[in-house]
Amino acid sequence: AAPCHHRSEMKIREVEALAVSIPLPQPVADAVRRITHRDHLIVKIRTDEGLEGLGFALGYDGTRAMLALIDEIYRPILLGANPVDTEHLWAEMYRQSIQAGRRGAALRAISAIDIALWDLRGKAAGLPVMELLGVHRRRMRCYATGGYYRAGQSVEELVREVSATAEMGFTAVKLKVGALSAAEDARRVGAVRKALGEEFDILLDANGGWKSAPEAIAAMERLEEFRPYWIEEPVRADNLTAMARIAEKIRTPVATGELEATRWAFAELVERRAASILQPDATVCGGVSEWLKIACMAAAFDIPVAPHYHWDVHTQLCAALPNAIFIEYFPAASGVKMFDSLLKEPMKVRDGWIEPRTAPGFGVELDEAAVARYRLA
Repeated sequence: AAPCHHRSEMKIREVEALAVSIPLPQPVADAVRRITHRDHLIVKIRTDEGLEGLGFALGYDGTRAMLALIDEIYRPILLGANPVDTEHLWAEMYRQSIQAGRRGAALRAISAIDIALWDLRGKAAGLPVMELLGVHRRRMRCYATGGYYRAGQSVEELVREVSATAEMGFTAVKLKVGALSAAEDARRVGAVRKALGEEFDILLDANGGWKSAPEAIAAMERLEEFRPYWIEEPVRADNLTAMARIAEKIRTPVATGELEATRWAFAELVERRAASILQPDATVCGGVSEWLKIACMAAAFDIPVAPHYHWDVHTQLCAALPNAIFIEYFPAASGVKMFDSLLKEPMKVRDGWIEPRTAPGFGVELDEAAVARYRLA
């Protein structure tokens, strides 16, 4: 659609929010929890001119809490407002929910709303979000997330799973560590390194599973012989002192940020030298508005950014960023990233690389029948 001259006077007429829960084909586990389903919050924001922006956030088990926050706090702020006033609306939503929020469900709800507003802005301008921001690149390298702990899976079966990813053209894969002993994790990672050869990048993710800095450092001493690209969330995300100590003691770069929200939390990670790679998730950290602040701060220090999950959003954002190094991708065979089940046209990876959509906004279209099927009452 050609941009209208009166777009600046648009008003938000409706804020619809719903939750979906999509069961995994088979349960999987990381170091800290068993995953049986993926929950998402979906937000649709409509204007008086009939435009609709779509936003979403990974919910885990807090999606109903997000719906309550939208009903009680955020919708009243949004109705009647101009959707292009994203900075003003973000600040107002954050301020009004400070007692209930600051992180977690509140910030995930703000994230979904902010993503919907940016989607709306792109549609109003007739441009993909990356072109609103300014494009740095139109093709991005992906890593495949797999290597979850699966009941009864042998090391040989893990190697087969990961080798299939390499055959699809991926040159980097992420494996779970931290739930087993360091010796057992080393067996798994070592077998994958042997099968995939020296050129392949192996990323490790402990999901905060090691209980202390000494435990994480000892485990990494065993795992470093397989030359991991990074170790993600070696200890609980809240323990910055331990994270910084690990980062100082081991050779492997520490990556973290998928559970962090707001520019202030990421500034502290940088200040404390707790991580050398940041992984903000726009559906968690506060939406596009906040993600850009975080990523630009990282760019000022030449700190790489490798966002967590939701490539439907992150491909557009990383296209505009000089310091983005990876898009995380869950191959369908992993049976873990189920958001694609809700989409008319899921994005495709070719030979381990992905290209952003070129439709206005984020270009994401829901399959409404699938949404209805998985919708939480």
